[in-house]
Amino acid sequence: MLSAALAALVTFASPAPAARAATAPDLRVIRRLSRRHRFVRLRVEIDGDGVRGKETGLYDLTDGRYVERIAAGPVSFSDGFDGARAWSADATGMPIVAGNAEDRLDAIAWAHFFGRRGPERPAVTPLAARSTELVVRLRYAGLSAPIDVTLERATGLVTAIEDDSRGEAGLSRFADYRRVDDVLVPFRADAATRYGTWHERVRAADFPDDVPDDAFEPPPRPQDAELDGITRVPLEMRRGHPVVAIRIDDGPVLRVLFDTGSSNILTPEAARRAGLQTVGEGKIGGMGPNVVRQRYATARRLTIGRAVLRDQPFSVVDDHTSGLDGAIGCEVLQRFAARFDFRRKRVELARDAGAFGIMSTPIAFRFSGCQPEIDGALDGMPGAISIDTGDANAFDVTAPFVRAHKLVARYRTHQIGFADAIGGASMGFFAHAKTLRLGPVVAHDVPIILNAASAGAMNDPAELGNVGIPVLERFVTVFDYRNSRMWLLR
Repeated sequence: MLSAALAALVTFASPAPAARAATAPDLRVIRRLSRRHRFVRLRVEIDGDGVRGKETGLYDLTDGRYVERIAAGPVSFSDGFDGARAWSADATGMPIVAGNAEDRLDAIAWAHFFGRRGPERPAVTPLAARSTELVVRLRYAGLSAPIDVTLERATGLVTAIEDDSRGEAGLSRFADYRRVDDVLVPFRADAATRYGTWHERVRAADFPDDVPDDAFEPPPRPQDAELDGITRVPLEMRRGHPVVAIRIDDGPVLRVLFDTGSSNILTPEAARRAGLQTVGEGKIGGMGPNVVRQRYATARRLTIGRAVLRDQPFSVVDDHTSGLDGAIGCEVLQRFAARFDFRRKRVELARDAGAFGIMSTPIAFRFSGCQPEIDGALDGMPGAISIDTGDANAFDVTAPFVRAHKLVARYRTHQIGFADAIGGASMGFFAHAKTLRLGPVVAHDVPIILNAASAGAMNDPAELGNVGIPVLERFVTVFDYRNSRMWLLR
């Protein structure tokens, strides 16, 4: 959940991916005036979260493929669309292919702004016709929210795009269009979410004659981790959360949450004790509806057991709810298979899941941000379910799913509870489910929370809910991020 918030912020920081109507007006952000050039490369200066950097964007104006690479220290980021897959990568270059249905469709919709002419056909509705601008609404089948596009009436150029998919509002503005050879390019772009505003200024544009197809594909996995054999790490359960010991560089032992729903995080005090230098200042969200302050750092070495990761980005977050030094999750699990045995209070790491000798059939998962997501069902109601070792609740049902299925009335519940998390307290109704299906595995008699959030992770319309430790500890839970699979072993 925390890693997804940061990715959304950086993605919106660039003239990122979105949509084109099947009929007039022309909704391309980068517009060819002739067939002379197929590819355009933009060199851009970026400014946001107190960090300045550079971006290089490459766009295929015939089919909407793109790749954008941002160099901004620990906030460095890249994303792309290769014509079939939408992907992103953090500062280390570790790629993740978007698997969540809404994430993928939103990326494809954005690719239409760069010239994609795919089979997607949104419903187009005029919203306003003012003296200086036009506003049209695009509705894509499968997207939870429409995409609203504002155009300058005199020129027909796109000046703003509002995209509220995944329950998060994002507004991108485009200005200072210039003709470079036979291509119109917006030389200014500003992107705002509840996490802050990023600014882009194009400094140069050129037109490569030929670009290899793999230029738009996810980058190769970085070779930045070391481990021989299997390392066994003790788990300490604190208030239902799995906690492990790590070291950063040559600093002291830190106690952190091992959370599939998180990226690398430290509190300011833990970052100080580890000797990390922080830069920038932004905001981040979590389970709660609000945002909290974050800064950024890079650790030369992260050690857990005998496993070592090099040159790892960290968010330094003002989180005082857990009493811990921070969290690890996505970055470690992308590099090592992990076998969680909550009953025996240990987690084992290996470079390959084959080292665990598992003979049973795995459950395939896809990535929602950097979190595993599988198909499941709550008392027969199907939907996408995220797997979250950082959640001390058995099962959190997202607020949009609660509203859509009228679950408060269905479960006849009136008992209200509150939980503290990053982003503030969240509220929900307590109930019990007879069955919770996770892929082919069924758990019985599961306590559930019917969330009433208006913002934050539990306001995600793309998922049914979030399964946590009280269910996962019924199994030995194994994750193999490299091959997008997991096991729930009895």
